Amino acid sequence: MSKNKRFVVICLSILLVMTSLFATSTVAGNLKLILSTAPEVKTEVGYNVKIPLLQGNGPLFSGNNLKVKGLLGVSPIAATLAVDAVFTPMAVMEISVGGAIGTGWDFPLMKIEGLRKWDGVAAKYDTDTMGGVYYKGRAGVALQFDTAAIWPGDWTSILLRTYHEVNYQGYSNADTATSGGWEYETGGLHQNGMNYKGEYVLGYHVPFMVDTVALMLETYADNIGNSLELPKMVFDLGLITNIQFTDRLNLTVIPQFTTKKTDPDTRAMSQVNFKFKRVAAMLNYSL
Repeated sequence: MSKNKRFVVICLSILLVMTSLFATSTVAGNLKLILSTAPEVKTEVGYNVKIPLLQGNGPLFSGNNLKVKGLLGVSPIAATLAVDAVFTPMAVMEISVGGAIGTGWDFPLMKIEGLRKWDGVAAKYDTDTMGGVYYKGRAGVALQFDTAAIWPGDWTSILLRTYHEVNYQGYSNADTATSGGWEYETGGLHQNGMNYKGEYVLGYHVPFMVDTVALMLETYADNIGNSLELPKMVFDLGLITNIQFTDRLNLTVIPQFTTKKTDPDTRAMSQVNFKFKRVAAMLNYSL
């Protein structure tokens, strides 16, 4: 068989496989409005494709799939585009990789800047409205379990989930020569480099309008290996309450406490005892 014929056969085989996968896939979208007492407001539009993949027999493997997710988030100070791929090799595990890019601008009415830059010398940041591109690459693993899978029933659903992620965040206009830093979307002072995030969730699901109550602990280690690294992790502790109005519309409310303090001038992060952070509300509509 000639090289041209082999190439055509390979292309047709790939096309047939992709056609078969997408023929059995499901698509979904959502609109989300996020508000908090910080104060902050953000709108997100999401779209995902769920493709059955490497499915087997039994409850652990029969639902194996690959989800490809796209998300566009816009706030008064920034816009972010993210894409993630989440593979479920068994019901109790998810493996994810993804990335995001974004940029920011000033919002003088609330005196908030979406992009700030520090040259490593001055005591304060300078605003850097749309001066560069924020970027992030991430990889994570989640382990999850619902007791209703073993003891079926309306009142037997205890949700357990833990997620661990390493990510690389950077800013294209950072002053790397002077070990300068930057801030995106009021997230605190960062330098280009590695970060870690962990989540631990314990929840209970019931057949009411208020259908889920959960406790969530988030852990962060930012600026790993650079001059801004903190000696200890910082924590966010939140109580999740989900209200399901209809099959498509739900509201999630999360009061949060944190051990992270961000200096109002330098934006440098430090650790403190637990203090109130915010109350966040997310109104989600499934398309």
